[in-house]
Amino acid sequence: ERIEDGKGEMVDVETLDRVAGMMMGRTICVLADAAAMPVRSFIAKFRDEFESHVRYGRCAVAGARSAVL
Repeated sequence: ERIEDGKGEMVDVETLDRVAGMMMGRTICVLADAAAMPVRSFIAKFRDEFESHVRYGRCAVAGARSAVL
């Protein structure tokens, strides 16, 4: 939420990736993996966009919004 609200820090991106990595394959609940996999994939494929959003406090594309509510 902090990143989306324009108050994120670079460490938040790393924290998301680290926590998601610690969740995968470590619980008996498959929902942990189902939540962690997209987070890790988004960060791996769109790290520049995450970092830009943190740096400038907004999406790089005018009018873009997060799909996550």
